[in-house]
This record gives sequence, structure tokens and C-alpha cells, in this order.
Amino acid sequence: MVYRSEGINIALQAMDRFENNAPMQRAGCCLLYNICIGNVEIERTIVNSGGITAILKALDTFATDSTIQEAGCIALHNLCAKSADNRKLAAKEDAIQRVIRAMKECSGSASVQEAACKAIINLTAKNMPNKVLLGEQDGINVLLKTIQRYSNNAVVMEAAVTALRNVCNKCINNINIIKVQTRLGILLSALENSLQHCAQNAAIQKAGCDIISY
Repeated sequence: MVYRSEGINIALQAMDRFENNAPMQRAGCCLLYNICIGNVEIERTIVNSGGITAILKALDTFATDSTIQEAGCIALHNLCAKSADNRKLAAKEDAIQRVIRAMKECSGSASVQEAACKAIINLTAKNMPNKVLLGEQDGINVLLKTIQRYSNNAVVMEAAVTALRNVCNKCINNINIIKVQTRLGILLSALENSLQHCAQNAAIQKAGCDIISY
């Protein structure tokens, strides 16, 4: 445990010292998301040491660097996997806005779309204020564009449709956004297309049916 704590401090200090160095920021985000997988205590140590702030700063500084956006989103996804407190803190520091921006700025990167959608899944898990915030920040439209663009990519589709299902679950605000005719049409068309390209992926079809049932 000591070596992990020391590693966290070294990584965060390096990210702060070399804030304009893309390889350093990428490596720092990768270390943070790898070291905290499945360990709530390590997650807590990273957050208490300023880890979320460091990740968001990297996302801000390199907003169009797809590799850093992917690494940062994965780090947020892992840090918010099990901790309700981390989800609240991340949202307070505008993590949701950063994730949405990553999807917009790197719309042509499948890996960023997948990582961002997974970050959304955990950032909004069992957190109604975060769901509402995502809808208010144009997150529903961004998710729909990803679903439309990547309807033949099973990996991205599963993450995006699952994210959309989760943010709409019991959230009237977001359900009402989906129910606008043009948006519902986009969703239905993409799901229909995915039946052809991702026919064997039950998770996509299940999540899509859940959204429609809302």
C-alpha cells in the first residue's frame, strides 16, 4: 500500500510540474486509472490528494488530444466506479462538462467516445443531480450523435446506449429531451441499424429497448 501511495504522489507532482507536457499528462492519467482499479482505498487516496483536479486540468490543457482525453475519461470512470462521494466531487469540479466536451472535440475517435460514455455511466450512477446536469449541458444530444455515428461499432454502441439508458432512468428531465420527435427518430434509426451490424450484442438491444420503454 505504501508504494501505491508514493506512486500517486509522484504522479500528481509530475503532472503539476510538467502541466504542458502531453506525454507526462497522458502517463499520469494512465497511472491513476490503472492503480485504482477495484480498490476503494486507493481511489480515496487519489481523490484526497487532488487527483480529480489533476485529471481535469490535463483534459483542459489538451482538449483536442484524443489520447489524453481517452486516458482522462478512463481515469474518471475508474475513480467514480464505487464511490458516491467521488461522483459528487467530480461533478462539483465540472467533470461532466469536460467529458461532454471530450466527446464533441474528439467525435471522430471511437476510443474517446467509448471512454467518455463509460465515464458518464459511473458519474451518473445512482446520482440524480448528475443526471440532470448532464442533460442541461447538452449531454443527451451528444450521446445521440455518438449513437448515430457509431451504430456499426458494437463496442462504442454498447457504452453509448448504456450511458443513455442510465441517464434517462427515472430522470423525467432527460426522458423529455429524448421524447422530442427528431431525437427519438435518431435513436430508433441508430438502433435499427445496430440490429444489422451488432445483432449478436444483447446488451445493446436490451439497453435500447429500455430507453424506448421510458
